[in-house]
Amino acid sequence: KYGHAQFGWGGGMEHTTVSFMGSFQRSLIAHELAHQWFGDLVTAKESKHHWLQEGFATYYALLAESDVFGDAHYYWKLYEYAQQLLEQEKAGESTSLLDPKSSSLTFYQKGCWALHVLKEQIGADAFKDAVKNYLLKYEYKNVETSNFIKEAERASGQDLSTFVATWLEAVDLPQDVMVKSLKKSEFIEEYLNVDCDSNPSKCQDYLVSDISDKAKVKILSQKSYSIKNEDFRNSWEVRQAIAQNLIEIPRGLKENYESLLLDKSYITIEHALYNLWVNFPEERVRYLQQAKGIIGFNDYNVKLLWLALHLNTIEYQPDQKQAVFDELKGYTSPEYGFELRMNAFNYLKLINGFDEDSIQNLIDAKNHHNWRFQQFAKSLLEELNLDNNYKLIIDKLSKSN
Repeated sequence: KYGHAQFGWGGGMEHTTVSFMGSFQRSLIAHELAHQWFGDLVTAKESKHHWLQEGFATYYALLAESDVFGDAHYYWKLYEYAQQLLEQEKAGESTSLLDPKSSSLTFYQKGCWALHVLKEQIGADAFKDAVKNYLLKYEYKNVETSNFIKEAERASGQDLSTFVATWLEAVDLPQDVMVKSLKKSEFIEEYLNVDCDSNPSKCQDYLVSDISDKAKVKILSQKSYSIKNEDFRNSWEVRQAIAQNLIEIPRGLKENYESLLLDKSYITIEHALYNLWVNFPEERVRYLQQAKGIIGFNDYNVKLLWLALHLNTIEYQPDQKQAVFDELKGYTSPEYGFELRMNAFNYLKLINGFDEDSIQNLIDAKNHHNWRFQQFAKSLLEELNLDNNYKLIIDKLSKSN
C-alpha cells in the first residue's frame, strides 16, 4: 500500500513511509512512487548522478501515464520535453547530464529522454533486465551512473560508450536522434507535417479534417484569423486554443465565442472572459454576471481575473468596488497558498493597486519556504521600489520590521 499525504507547499517529495503530494495529478503521484525505487531503494552517491533518481522517476511516471492515455500521449510529452530542452540550449544554459549543477529540466526531462533512447537502442527486454538487475544488486546502497550502465551493457551485450558520450556527457542535444525517434510515432509525424506556414492552401480545411487535436491547436496558433463558426464544434482542447489565440473577435463569431464561457476548462473560461470583455464593452455586465462565482485553479485564475475586471467595469455593482478590491488584496495574505498569492500580487501590479497591507505581505513573502515565490517577491519589490510612491511605503515598512 502506497502511503501519501496532501502537502500544501506545491510539488511533491518522496519519503520511505509517506510521500507528500502538492496535488493528486497522475504524473506527480507516479513520479513520487517511482522514487521508492529510484532514490529510496537505490540512492545516488552524489549530485553528479542525480539523474539516476529524477530521470528515472520522470521516465517511469511517463510510462504510467501512457498506460492510461496511450502511446500518442507518451510521444507528445517527449516532444514537449524536447522543445523545453531546445529552448534551454538556445538560451546557452544546457549542461551535461552528469554536471552536478545542472537544471531540473536537464536532470528530469533530459534524463527521461536518455532512458527512452537507451531502451530503443538495446531493446525493451534488455532494458527491463538491466533495470531489474540494477535495483536488486544495489538495493539499499549508493550508486554511480557507471553502475547502471554496466548492467545495461551486460543485459544487452552492447558497448554503450557512444551512448554515454552522446547523452550523459555531452552538453549539446543530439537533435537528429531525437527527431528520428519522435517520427516513429505516426501521431508526431502528422503533427510535424501539418503546417499552415509551409502549406497555406490546406489551412482552411485542417480544422474540419480528422487530424489530431494537437495538430489543430498548432494550426490555430499559426492562423487564428481563419477560424470559422464550424470550428467551434471541435473538442475542448481545440476550443481552448480558439480562446487563447482568437484575440480580436469578429461579430459573426460572437455567439459561438460566448459559448466558451460554458466550457469546463478554467483556462478556456479565463481567456474567453477577458477577450469578450475587451471586444464587446456593451456586454461586460452580462459576461461578469455569467462568470460570477467561478474560482478556477489553485491560483484562482478565473476568480482573480473576475475581480480585476469588476474593478474596471464602472457600471457593474458600483457600490461593491471597495469590497471587491479588499477581497483581491486579501489574497496576498500569508493565510493563502503561494500560487494564489503570486497571482494576486500580479493583478495588484496590473491595476497599480498596492497599499501598505499588500506591500507588507510582499515583504513577508521574501522569507517564504518556496524559493520561487521568494525570488518573485524580491523581484517585484525591486520593481515597485522604482516608483517613488511605493518606495516611501517600502522604506517605512522596512524600518519598522
